[in-house]
Amino acid sequence: MRTIRKRWGSFGALAAALLAVAGALSGCRHGAAEEAVVAGGDVQVIAHGERVDLAAHLVTGKHTVFDFYAPWCPPCRVLGPALERLAAAQPDRIAVRKVDIVDWTTPVVDQHGIESLPHLVLYDPSGRVVADGDKVYPELERLFGDAAREVVQAGTGEEAAKPGEGLKAADGAQAL
Repeated sequence: MRTIRKRWGSFGALAAALLAVAGALSGCRHGAAEEAVVAGGDVQVIAHGERVDLAAHLVTGKHTVFDFYAPWCPPCRVLGPALERLAAAQPDRIAVRKVDIVDWTTPVVDQHGIESLPHLVLYDPSGRVVADGDKVYPELERLFGDAAREVVQAGTGEEAAKPGEGLKAADGAQAL
């Protein structure tokens, strides 16, 4: 699993300071490093470090994935576009809501207990939590089959089912 873990102590403060300097030198400012959103997908950035009520951003009738990320997180820069392409390929079935944590000191990190990035939370179309963290990837694969292959690979670094093997739902039926 490729993640960036939350660190405490002087190392964390030093890392945050170095990231702030690097961001300033590279021209990255709050919101300036936003990645392009793939057209056709139901994708929205809903917060930049502040506390956020996820329930207020659920999309009734669709699975909703909350993607906690940061522009300075390399694995997030791989996973984010893959999620956006899944949303574009399945616009009637999935919505992606992105939460930029900004850094480890922001209120949203403590509010949702984020300890590594990227971090996903998946809700079903009726608004119930289906999976959290690493458990989201197999659930997306079960729900969306081959369409979720890129997301699974980006999030886990592992290959999904090989072509020709067919993806099966938990009950043995062919995944959609």
